[in-house]
Amino acid sequence: MNQGSPESALSSETLDSWKAIAAHLRRDVRTVMRWERDRRMPVHRVPGGGKPGVYALKAELDEWWRNSRSDLLARHENARPPARKPTVAVLPFTNLSADKENQYFSDGLADEIITALTRVPGLGVTARTSSFAFRGREQDVRRIGASLGVSAVLEGSVQRSGGRVRVSAQLVDTSNGLHLWSERFDREVADVFAIQDEISRAIAGALEVRLAPTPISRRTTSLEAYQLWLKGRYYHPLGGQLSLQATMTCKECYQQAIALDPSFPQPYLGLAELNRLVGYLGIAPAKEAGAKARVAIRKALELDDALGEAYALSGAYRAWLDFDWRGAEEDFDRAAALSPAAVDTHWLRTMVLLPHNRMREAVEEMERAIELDPLSPSLHSLFAWLLAFARDSNRALAESETALKLAPEHPGALGLRGSVLYFSDRIEEGVALWQSTAEKMARAPSVIAPLGYGLGLLGRKAEARAILAELDAAAKHSYVTPFSHALVHIGLGEFDSAFEWLDRAVDERDVHILHLTVKPVYDPIRSDPRFHALLRKMNLDA
Repeated sequence: MNQGSPESALSSETLDSWKAIAAHLRRDVRTVMRWERDRRMPVHRVPGGGKPGVYALKAELDEWWRNSRSDLLARHENARPPARKPTVAVLPFTNLSADKENQYFSDGLADEIITALTRVPGLGVTARTSSFAFRGREQDVRRIGASLGVSAVLEGSVQRSGGRVRVSAQLVDTSNGLHLWSERFDREVADVFAIQDEISRAIAGALEVRLAPTPISRRTTSLEAYQLWLKGRYYHPLGGQLSLQATMTCKECYQQAIALDPSFPQPYLGLAELNRLVGYLGIAPAKEAGAKARVAIRKALELDDALGEAYALSGAYRAWLDFDWRGAEEDFDRAAALSPAAVDTHWLRTMVLLPHNRMREAVEEMERAIELDPLSPSLHSLFAWLLAFARDSNRALAESETALKLAPEHPGALGLRGSVLYFSDRIEEGVALWQSTAEKMARAPSVIAPLGYGLGLLGRKAEARAILAELDAAAKHSYVTPFSHALVHIGLGEFDSAFEWLDRAVDERDVHILHLTVKPVYDPIRSDPRFHALLRKMNLDA
C-alpha cells in the first residue's frame, strides 16, 4: 500500500482494537466497552471468526465525545448542589536539610504561604495551629481532609544547602488523593519570595479562585532580616513555644530583623502581637504593653497599609484601651476585607461584640474562627467560655470537653473548663480543676484568683482569704491584675471591696472588664448603681 493512497489515509483514522479505542479516549478498556454498550458509542464490528473484531473511526468517536460530554455537563449543572467554597490546609514542610536548625525556615515558608492565602477572596484556609498538628504523622491526606474539613492539602519539603534551596510542593485533592498540582523549585535562597508567590498562584489556579490584585505584602530586601522574622515566628508563644525563653528569643529575633531593615513591616506586627499577649495574660499592665504595641502597629501600617492582621490588632486595642467602639468596628471591617481567612480577624472581634452584649454575632465569629482552626484547644476553650457567657451551658461544656480531648494537659483548657463548671453551678468540680491548673502554672496570680473565687462561693472563706494574701505577696515583685482581687472578693460576697478593684481594673484597662456586660460572675452586682457607673466609664450604654 502506498503511503499517500486513500487506503493509507483511512487506516490512520481507524482504531482497530478496544485497546486503541481506549487509548484514543484516554480511558481503560472496560470503561470504553461499557460506554459502547450503555451510551451508544460508535464502535463497528468486523464480521467473521470465532471472536469478531472491532474498529472505530476517530472522527465519529470525537463527535460522539463532544456531544456526550456536553449532555453530561448540562445534566451535572442541573443536578449538582450549590458549589462549596474551596478550602485548603498547608501542612508543615518537611525539613530535609542537613542542619536541623533549618526547621524554622521550612515552617516559615509554609506559614508565609498560609498568610498569603488568607488574603485570597473566596478561599478558606486552615490556620497554622490545626494544619501543623499533623507534623510528623504519616496519614492519608483523605483523613487529614476529613479532620480539617478541607477540599485540598498542600504538602512539601525544603532542602537548603549554602545559598541554594530546593522546594518540592504538591497540592492534593482530599476527596480522592489525586494530585491537583506539583512542582519542584531549585533556586537561590534569595528567590524564596518568588517561590511563595508561584505556589500561591498555583493553588489559586488549581482551586479556581481569584488572587487579590494587590501585592501580598511589602517585603524586605534583606535575606538575613527575613530569616530572623521566620525564626521569630517559629518561637512565637502562639506557635506552640510556650516557655519564657522562647518568648524572649522571639522578641529578640523581631528586634534584630527591624535593626537590619527598618522598612520591613512584619517584625513590627510580630512585636505588636507579642505585647498584646503580654497584656492579655496580665504579665504586664495593659496600658504599658498596649502603648508599645500601638507604636509597632502604626509603623507596620505606615510601611504597608494592606496588612489585615495589623487592622485586627488595631481594632482590638481601640476597643480595649480607648473604648472607641465605632473605630474598632471600622478596623475589624478593614481586616476582614483584607484577610478574610485570618483566624485573629474573627476571634479578636469579640472584644467589641461582648461589651455590647451582641452574643449571637460573637458566637458566629467564634464558629468561623474554629472552622478555620478546628484543632486549636485554645480556641475551643475560649468558645466554651463565651458560650457560658451566653448561658448555653450544655454547649459550653461540650466545647470545653473538645478542648481537653485535643490537649488533655493544656493549662488554659483545664482552667476555662473550671470556669464553665462554675457557670453551670458545678462549683466543687470547678474548684478541683482550678486547683490542678494552679499547680501546673506555678500558682500564677491569674490562675489562683479563679480558685479563690470558687472557694468563696463554697463558703471556704479562710482559704479564699489566703488566696487574697497570696495575691498581695505576688504584687510586691510582679504585676497582678486588679480583676484578680475583684474576682475573689465577689466570690466572698464582699462587694464594696470588689467595686474598688473593678474601678481600678477599668482605669488600668484590665482585659476582663470587656466581659462586664455578659459574664455570669457579675450577676450579683448588676443592679448596683456602681456597676452602671463602670459601664459609663467604658462608653457603654448603662
